[in-house]
Amino acid sequence: LRRDRTGRLFPHAAGAIGVNRVALYRMVVFVPSAALGAVKQGILAVDALAAGDYEHGMWWSAPGFEQFRPRVGASPVQGEVGRTEVVDSVRLEFCLPRDPQRLQRIFEQGIVPHHPWQVPVVQVEEIELLLADARLL
Repeated sequence: LRRDRTGRLFPHAAGAIGVNRVALYRMVVFVPSAALGAVKQGILAVDALAAGDYEHGMWWSAPGFEQFRPRVGASPVQGEVGRTEVVDSVRLEFCLPRDPQRLQRIFEQGIVPHHPWQVPVVQVEEIELLLADARLL
């Protein structure tokens, strides 16, 4: 495969380019819209999310909605015990090399102290990124 001037991949008759698989964690955090900036800053204060010649690589979606109902014993930042609450929410996503200590540091120091919820929703997936040149990471 090779890329044309627009970046599209297509077969290359002269030979194939080697493909490198890079093991990563993909972290997804659901954040109230108003807290997005604080959570992003918290994460980047702990880790620059550097990859090759770039850093601060993050993606976030258009606002959606998050629903929850605090149970007896909860200390909700927003809403009341026993009452369903619906709030604006954004999906924040980023990747990093599979390093469990780095993952834990980002979660404990970058997300939890800056996220307004009592229990932030954080998903972690083990993924592979395919690269023609592993030096880019």
